[in-house]
Amino acid sequence: MNQPIKTPEEFYQDYAALFVPTNTGYGELKSMTKKLNAIFEKAWAINFEETAKLIAAWVLGTKENRGLENRVAYDTYIQQHVETTSYIDSMKSNPNFSKTMLARLLIDDFKNSFELDIKILANLVCIDRLIHGQDYSLESLYFESAGSLINRLRQSQTDWSFIINALNKKVRNASSHLNFVYDARRGLFIGKDVDRRTKSIESFEVTAEEFLLKTLPGQSNIIQSFIACGELLCMKKDSRIHAEALKVLN
Repeated sequence: MNQPIKTPEEFYQDYAALFVPTNTGYGELKSMTKKLNAIFEKAWAINFEETAKLIAAWVLGTKENRGLENRVAYDTYIQQHVETTSYIDSMKSNPNFSKTMLARLLIDDFKNSFELDIKILANLVCIDRLIHGQDYSLESLYFESAGSLINRLRQSQTDWSFIINALNKKVRNASSHLNFVYDARRGLFIGKDVDRRTKSIESFEVTAEEFLLKTLPGQSNIIQSFIACGELLCMKKDSRIHAEALKVLN
């Protein structure tokens, strides 16, 4: 049984809940959402039906292939993210609280965020190609690598640097190969950047502060801004509510 479509008021409530002033990366999230919404509006002006389909496809899949949906992946990400947040909240009351365990949870949170980001990139490439009058296939792009999708956006006439620069491929590649860990003694994340093409290995370090305040929020902001922009489009049928939603980004 299909769920009823939300009202603009309900979309606004969900949208506003994404923007919490006390959250790390709040300012960057507003800036990213504003830039992404400008691109979505451009696509909407060209073909609003196709734009709506491309954004909805991230959650529901396409009519031709429901397997392209990402609802299950998103729900899994949220569940793990809530578990990490709960563990952080237990810091003072949990006698067995461990910084090493927290670091592992945060690394997992990063990896899950990045994987969802890549799934979003496929839809963004489709929107980019729609804007520039080029053919596209979400089903084909869905299976492209992160590097390939990033290169497509980098080569576009549209400025996608605000998305590309938020992605941390070095940490992603290291963490996905068990080459990114937390050194409790030094209070640092240490990693190895392995380049199989040049057969080189480069060691690198990320401070806990940088990981928590920049690296991790950068990945999750892409997810939140994509969802926020989709909700903004769903509010367009009510100009008053849509205008109020845009004010949140100021």
